[in-house]
Amino acid sequence: MSAAALLDFILTLDGLKAVERQTMPAGLSRRENSAEHSWHGAMCALLLEGECAFPVDARHAALLFLMHDVPEIGCGDTFVYADARSDAAQREVAALEQLLVTLPAQNAANLRELWEEFTANQTPEAKYANALDRLMPLLHNLSHDGLSWREHKVPREKVLARVSFIGEVLPRIWQIVLPRIEDHFAGARYDTGTSLAG
Repeated sequence: MSAAALLDFILTLDGLKAVERQTMPAGLSRRENSAEHSWHGAMCALLLEGECAFPVDARHAALLFLMHDVPEIGCGDTFVYADARSDAAQREVAALEQLLVTLPAQNAANLRELWEEFTANQTPEAKYANALDRLMPLLHNLSHDGLSWREHKVPREKVLARVSFIGEVLPRIWQIVLPRIEDHFAGARYDTGTSLAG
């Protein structure tokens, strides 16, 4: 019975592929989905471990990243700058519990624990994963000349309030992206290719 429940849940996770986000992947002209975001962030956790300002278990951070948006299968993605963001956490908690109800108790507890750790943002791994969660859409916005910022008229101050946490966790990465943010809001135009080097 538990193996069948796990297989059903694995198929349920396919629902994350249908959850559309506001940013577009670099070089593409379509919206990213939450499954892509989760995979990309998990890869970043493994690749950027050496950039973190403190010791971190990259594998555990990758697990946190893979789990953090799973509730969106039930409640959808809420744009981080949207006014409706205030009740997003409650909607995600309810959606998570609904999704986990079919799993064996230990599996459900393990996944809930990962989600709660990411959301609390207290452990080194959670801080690292949360910084990456801010970095990924930032990179996508920079690769598309601030597309979702422009579409939603998000001001510089709101962007910086959201993404400045990256500087605490990934200081060298922050030194690269901060001037790009400032350039965007100063009206500078730059190559919208995928490279942020140089």
